[in-house]
Amino acid sequence: MAASSAAGLALIVGVVGIFVGWNFRTARGANADLKVHKGRIPGFRRARNSNGLWSIVLVVLTLLS
Repeated sequence: MAASSAAGLALIVGVVGIFVGWNFRTARGANADLKVHKGRIPGFRRARNSNGLWSIVLVVLTLLS
């Protein structure tokens, strides 16, 4: 029973970690080479804020469970 519980928790933490890492990578890409993408900054800002918010929500939900 304890082994399956630990495996389930490890799986949940792994999935959340992968999702948070992907969101941070996407947010970092939204900041890369801004001189080239000046006209698209509002969209990048929206993506960065959205990905950051999702990451924070998932971390909080993981810590609460």
